[in-house]
Amino acid sequence: MEATLPRTGGVYSPPAGTKGVSNTTIQSVPYNALVDDLTSDANAARPITAGGTGATSASIARTNLGVAIGSNVQAHDAGLQSIAGLTTAADQMIYTTAADAYATTALTPFARTILDDADAAAVKSTLGLAAIASSGSAADLGSGTIADARLPSSMGGKTFTGNVQFTEGVDFGSAVAASATDLSRHLALWETNYGFSVTSNTLNYVSGSEHVFHSGTNEVARISSSGALTLDTALAVSEGGTGATDAATARSNLGANNASNLTTGTLPNARISGAYDGITTLSTSGKITTTGNEIEISGGSPRVRLSDTNTDAYDFWAYVDSNRFYVLADRDNSGTWETPHALELNASSNVGYLFGSQIITAGNYDGLGITPEARSIAAGNGLTGGGDLSANRTLTLGTPGNITNSTGNSVTSTSHTHALGFTAAEVYTGSSNSELTFPLGDVRLVSYSATPARNGTLTFYLYSNTAQYSTNVNGTAVGGTWRSRGLGGSNVALMQRMA
Repeated sequence: MEATLPRTGGVYSPPAGTKGVSNTTIQSVPYNALVDDLTSDANAARPITAGGTGATSASIARTNLGVAIGSNVQAHDAGLQSIAGLTTAADQMIYTTAADAYATTALTPFARTILDDADAAAVKSTLGLAAIASSGSAADLGSGTIADARLPSSMGGKTFTGNVQFTEGVDFGSAVAASATDLSRHLALWETNYGFSVTSNTLNYVSGSEHVFHSGTNEVARISSSGALTLDTALAVSEGGTGATDAATARSNLGANNASNLTTGTLPNARISGAYDGITTLSTSGKITTTGNEIEISGGSPRVRLSDTNTDAYDFWAYVDSNRFYVLADRDNSGTWETPHALELNASSNVGYLFGSQIITAGNYDGLGITPEARSIAAGNGLTGGGDLSANRTLTLGTPGNITNSTGNSVTSTSHTHALGFTAAEVYTGSSNSELTFPLGDVRLVSYSATPARNGTLTFYLYSNTAQYSTNVNGTAVGGTWRSRGLGGSNVALMQRMA
C-alpha cells in the first residue's frame, strides 16, 4: 500500500512514528511504509523548490523553469553567434560578409549625417550641393576647376567669347586662313587653297594671295602675291637681320669690315706680306716651315707647348728656366703641368732626373748607392750559388743535419750543424711492455713502498704484471738515472730519466 508523501512546500519530511527509538524494537509496518515512501519520492519528478525541475522531460523542464525555446529564450543562431564574437568600438557599424557572418567597419560622424537624410535632396544639401541640385546647372559651380577627364574629347561647335590660350600649340590639320586680313588679330580656318596651310609643325605660304602682318595697328611685314617678303623696318641684328637696307651699312653693323672680328677661316698668303713682330699668339692647323736652320724663342723662361688633340692625350712643354731644361707634361688636361716632371736636366751640376728619379751615369753609382753589375756575390761556407749582378742571383742554404743532444756547432762547404745548448727531452715511441731503456726526459709513474724525496733518485723495476713499475725488487731494473718529480697519488711517484 502506497503512502502519501508528507511534503510541505515541496520539501520532504519523514512521517511521524518512523524514526527509531533507543532500546525499542523497530515496527515493520511504519518502517516499510517509510521505505516505500522514499522509493516513491525518489522516482517522482523533483519539485523546483527541492532543486528539481518538476518534470520528466527536457521540454517540460525548460517550460517549468521559464526558459522554453521560442517563448522565453532565443534558439541558437549562427548569425547571433557571429555578432557575439565581434569587438566593437566607437564610430563603428556591423555589416554582413557572408551568410550568418558579420564584421565591423568604420561609421564616422560625418557618414551618419548622410545616413540620417530622408532623400537625395537632403543628401545633396548635407554635401553642400544644394544650389546645383536645385538648378542642375554647372553655372552654380562657384570654385575649383573641372578636371580634363570631365571635358569632352571634341570641342566642335563650341563658341568661346574671350581669348583662348594654348600652352602646347594648336593642331589645325589641313585648315587655312579664311582671308587676307590681319592675322595678328584674327585667324579663321577656311579652305585648303588660300593663305597659309599647316603641315605637321610647318606653316606654309600659299602663293596667289597677299598677306599683311600688323603689330597692333602698325604694319610690320607684307608678303606679296608673288611671295616676296617686305619688312616695314630693317630686321635688327639681334633678331637675325642686318639692321640695314644697304650692303655697306650691313657690313658695318655685322662687324664684317673689322679684322678683329674674324674668328674663323684662314687668310690666304696673298693677304699677308712683310714682317710681323706684334704677334702674341699664333695658331695654325698645319706645319710651320723655315728655310733657315734655327728657330729662336727668347724671353724669360721660354717654352714651347705641344698640344695633342686626340682623345685622352697629354700636352707637353719644352721649357727652359735659368740653368735647367725641362720636358713637362699635363696629365689631367688641366692646362698646367704636374710633377714629377718627365725630364729635368741641370747644366750646372750635370745632374738629370727622369720622372723625379735621378738619372744614373757611370760617375754617380756610388753617390746614389747603386751597385754596378761588375760586382759579384760569393757563396760562403754552407751556401751555394751567387755570381755577378748582371742577373738575379740566389744563395741557397745547405741542408743541415739533425740536432740532437750530442751535436755541435760546425759548418762544411754545403751543410752545417748546431749545438743544442741545453739537454732536450726525447719522446719514447716504442710499444713493448718489457722495455728497459727509455730516452732522456721520459717520465714514468712508479709505485713505491718508501716515499721518495722531491728530485731524489730512485731505482725501479718492471712489476710482475704488464702494467706497473715498482721500487720493490721484482725482476729487472729499468736502465738510467731517474729522479722523483712529485707524487701522483697514493703510493705513486712521477719519475723522470735524467741520465
